Amino acid sequence: MQNRIKKVRMRAGLSCAALARELGYRPDTLGRIERGERGLRTELAIKIAEVCNCSVDELIGADLTSAAMPVLPDDPTDPLPIVGKQVLGVGVVMTSTGATIPRPAIMAGISDAYGFDVPNDLMAPRYFAGEVLLVDPTRAAKPGDFVIVGRQIDGQELGTVHRLTDLDDSTATLVTISAPEHAVDMPTDTLARLDVVVGSLIGR
Repeated sequence: MQNRIKKVRMRAGLSCAALARELGYRPDTLGRIERGERGLRTELAIKIAEVCNCSVDELIGADLTSAAMPVLPDDPTDPLPIVGKQVLGVGVVMTSTGATIPRPAIMAGISDAYGFDVPNDLMAPRYFAGEVLLVDPTRAAKPGDFVIVGRQIDGQELGTVHRLTDLDDSTATLVTISAPEHAVDMPTDTLARLDVVVGSLIGR
């Protein structure tokens, strides 16, 4: 998502770290939102506009092209189901937790979209416990994407989060995002899913 957080905070004389402190966010988290790697929620856009003394329209770039995603309220009438949380050895059980969140605007109209509950801090500094990853299973995965990888192990589908670095008809090359990072090759015919992470939310 395109936004103008950097422009308005610099005009206000604030570093990313200083703005993050004002908002109660981690600097790396705000940095990812600023770069468009994570969705900008309405409540946060309003807070940034107040701190930086600008309008929300200016912050989100109301004059940007139609390809820019607008900041819209969450949709409580079409909740997003949450999967995960229960950790079993090498992954998270890919079943519904029964919990839902109001569907973020970034997920509007995506069939079978879901949230992946990050269970612990093993994926830090990319993702932290309590975050919900927004997952689009309809999007074709491409190198560079962060993906939910599902594999059948002992009769259950277990999910893990990786960065996809290469993909062909027979093999997916994935990099773990827990320290220390390392690359693994997985035959595509052994994967139950390779769903694209399109953003994340802090808490619920």
